[in-house]
Amino acid sequence: MADVGRTGDTPVAAAIGLDVGGGAVKAGTVVLTSGGTLTGTDVTGTVSPGGGRSAIEAAETRIEHQVESDGDALSALCAAIAQDQYGGLRSRWPGLPVVWGVSAAAWIDPHSGRSVFSPHLGGWRDRALPQDLSRALSDRTGLPMAPGEASGHASGVVPVPSVINDADAAAWAEARLATSAGRRDRMVLVAIGTGIGGALVRDGAVDIGEHGMAGEFGHMTMDPAGPPCPCGNTGCWELLVSADALAARAGRASARAAIDDALAGDPVCRDAVAVTGRWLGRGLATLAAVLDPGRFVIGGGVAAAGEFLLGPAREELARHLPGGRRRPLPSVSVATLGNRSGWVGAAGVALERAGWPVWSLSSGPVTSPAW
Repeated sequence: MADVGRTGDTPVAAAIGLDVGGGAVKAGTVVLTSGGTLTGTDVTGTVSPGGGRSAIEAAETRIEHQVESDGDALSALCAAIAQDQYGGLRSRWPGLPVVWGVSAAAWIDPHSGRSVFSPHLGGWRDRALPQDLSRALSDRTGLPMAPGEASGHASGVVPVPSVINDADAAAWAEARLATSAGRRDRMVLVAIGTGIGGALVRDGAVDIGEHGMAGEFGHMTMDPAGPPCPCGNTGCWELLVSADALAARAGRASARAAIDDALAGDPVCRDAVAVTGRWLGRGLATLAAVLDPGRFVIGGGVAAAGEFLLGPAREELARHLPGGRRRPLPSVSVATLGNRSGWVGAAGVALERAGWPVWSLSSGPVTSPAW
C-alpha cells in the first residue's frame, strides 16, 4: 500500500462514507489521489501523529443512535452527519469534487439502491434510500436534489449517495484495499455485529448474487428449536454469534464489555467468547461445504476478541467440515481494516461509481497530506 504524500500524486476527489447499523453509524472521510490511492483525512486538517493510529482510524467517527425503527429519523441522522463532514471537506479541500456513500445493514437492490428488507433497520425496510437520503440532505441545506445517479458534487445541488449492503462494502474494502488485496482467490467475509453480514469475493470481485442478496449467512438456521429471529425464521446463526448473543452469554451490558473483560482474563467472559467462537466455526463449516473458499475473513465488532474467538472457531470448522481430513482447511483471520471496512468500502464504491478508480489505501501516519 502506498504512502500518500510521498507519491507526488495530486488529489482528484474526496468521499464521505457512512456505515449504518442497528445502534450506531460509523462515518469517515477520505481523499483520493490521481494515482488511485485513498487516505483518511480529518476534515479540519488538524490531525497529528500519535498512538500508532493510521489516517483511516483517525478519520472515523461513531454516532450512537436508537432510531433504527424510524426511517425518517435515521435518514435525517445520516444527512446531518453528511452535511457536517461535507462542510469540513469543502473547507479543507476547496474545489475538490465530493461524493458520499452509505453502507447499510439491509438487502439492497443493486440497480436502484432500494432497501428491500432489513432485520435490524426496521425504518429502512422497502425504502428508496438514495432518493430518501438526498431528500433529507436537501431539507437540511435548502439545496435542490441532483437528478440521476450518484455523482461528484455539482455546485448548488445535493449529490445522490451511492448505497450498498454493509457486508458487500466491507468485502470490497478487504478485497481491494487490505494487505491481501489483489489475491486471485475465493474469500468469504463474515461481519459480526448487531447481526451477521456476509459476502463472497471471487478473484477480487464481490459476488452479490442474482438479486443483490447473496451473503445473508446470518440467517442460516442453525438451531431449529431456537428463538425467533427478526427476519421471520427461527434459530438463525446470528442469534448465536452476534454481539447481543455474546453479551447475554457473558452477562455483560455489551459485547465490547464482554470482550474487554475476556481480554483482561475474566473466565466467564472468556468462556462466553469461546462458546460464541464454536458456534461461529460450525457456521463456517456449513459455508465451506457449500462455497469451498480458500479463506474466511472475520470482521465486525465481535472480531475484536481475536484468537479467543478464532481459535475455537477453527477447531469447530475442522471438526464439522465434510471431508475435513482429506481436503485443505480454509484459513480464518481477522479483517485487516477491522470494523472500519464498512464505511471505507462505502466511500470507495461511491468514488468508483462516480468514475474515479481506487487502487490502494495509504498506510502512512496520521498527518495532514502534503499535496
